[in-house]
Amino acid sequence: MVFFTDIVAPLRLDARMGQGYDDFALRTVNPVLEWRGGTVRVFTAFLAAAVWLPLLELSARADPISELRSLSVFKDADLGKLANGDVLASKGPPMGYSRGLSVETAYIVKAPVKTTVALQSQFNPARHPELKVFAQEDFSGRGNFQNLASVRGGSSVKSFVDATMKLPGDAAKLQLSNAEVKMFVPGGGEGAMPPAVVAFWSKVLAGRAQSFASGGLGGLAPYETTGSPVRADSEVANLLRGNGNVRSHFSSLISSTPLGGGRGGGSQTWQVFDADGIAAVSLSASYEKPEGDGWQSADLLYYASGGVYAVVTLYQLWPVKVGNQDATLVWRVDMVSASELGDLRGVERLGSGAAMMRTIQRDVKAFLRDTPGGR
Repeated sequence: MVFFTDIVAPLRLDARMGQGYDDFALRTVNPVLEWRGGTVRVFTAFLAAAVWLPLLELSARADPISELRSLSVFKDADLGKLANGDVLASKGPPMGYSRGLSVETAYIVKAPVKTTVALQSQFNPARHPELKVFAQEDFSGRGNFQNLASVRGGSSVKSFVDATMKLPGDAAKLQLSNAEVKMFVPGGGEGAMPPAVVAFWSKVLAGRAQSFASGGLGGLAPYETTGSPVRADSEVANLLRGNGNVRSHFSSLISSTPLGGGRGGGSQTWQVFDADGIAAVSLSASYEKPEGDGWQSADLLYYASGGVYAVVTLYQLWPVKVGNQDATLVWRVDMVSASELGDLRGVERLGSGAAMMRTIQRDVKAFLRDTPGGR
């Protein structure tokens, strides 16, 4: 499932709208050693910690809302407000990576955990015009992209077609390798996506998907047409490295997927979406696994023709009760790498974070409307 959409337009258009944005800081507690008569009484403190810390951890894990508060930026999250439809969103902790930005979201799905996992995998943002996703299709194991020919997206798709038709001479608006640029064969034809454009992007996407399947992120060719070469594996590694708390919590899922260096696989999806006035095609893979009495899943956008370099979205799902009904508490962490972010500082960067928060909240609300208990 992929429903992280048109992030680039908010990054650019709302870059100066950071005023009023509340940044969060993770709280830390420093232990204090008591000195008496020149003797440090460490052993007693150590023994107490050894006894109580595991109990505290078990207590937090037994209570999903407490675990959400301990793991996320939402230190005051209220289960009752979430059950009433609140969708919390906040910029994540600073990542220390200029091209990276993270946003955390928390919400409740009024369905059991396993049902929520299925609903996530089935969600198609193309059904919601406000999300500006023109097409999304699963292609796991098939690699068939001929349905690109049926994509409709008005001026955005036209700009994408125009940029493609300038190949191989001018590739500045597209993220490709030098070898991929040379694959374009000009040709005529009618339709929003002319045959020459469909044929070219079908080859690019099929090649990228095959490289990912056999070699994971490390098998992908770099983006070479927009300046210095950029590799998806490095971008994803930097995103995960910049958020140690998230990396630690999702370590099992990360290590068992391409996020941790493995091969491709998973549920594969291609998408056409708007990226600030020009359509982009992308490839994503999704992974999921049970974790305790809950579930964890990940979406990895590993190729995009524009807009972003890579996107990692991680989900922690906990079982909760809303009234007497089984429901799911979701903690979602989105981490995006984009060239636009590297140029933003201060208020502009805060504005980008606020814009990204609004975009993800909009996506989540669209998803919730499609659920059985949607609103």
